[in-house]
Amino acid sequence: MSTATAQSPHFVGTPTCTTSFSTGVTCTGKVAGLGRDPTRVFLDTSSISVTTACANPGRPTEFVPGQRITTGAVQGEPVIIPPRNGRINVRATLEVPETPAAEDVCPNRRWTVLVTSVTFNDVTLHVEQPPGNEVLSYDFGDISL
Repeated sequence: MSTATAQSPHFVGTPTCTTSFSTGVTCTGKVAGLGRDPTRVFLDTSSISVTTACANPGRPTEFVPGQRITTGAVQGEPVIIPPRNGRINVRATLEVPETPAAEDVCPNRRWTVLVTSVTFNDVTLHVEQPPGNEVLSYDFGDISL
């Protein structure tokens, strides 16, 4: 079993997140008290809920409700950051899922799918040192676009 070499890992200030339909959720922050071991950071979410609408090809301004699709748990791409003087700047992302196919959410495949909302449920930022041993986390709750 690995043990962390960190003395007293803590966030410097409060981590924050920005959202975008093109990039998803990106959370940033600063962590201190990490020692010198490489640090792995990532975001995860218990699920992602996507709500859609469908545009009629014959009447492009006419929309009908699509369906709500929910994924299972999703983990963002882990990033390894070497600390400098026991500190790191954190940046981790969860991407927006691909837009569902029209035949999966609309009356037929000729309709156009529009994503109207995306909710990342129970988003958590994880800090591991050495990778695999969580030393710090921050719960953001649900984040909606």
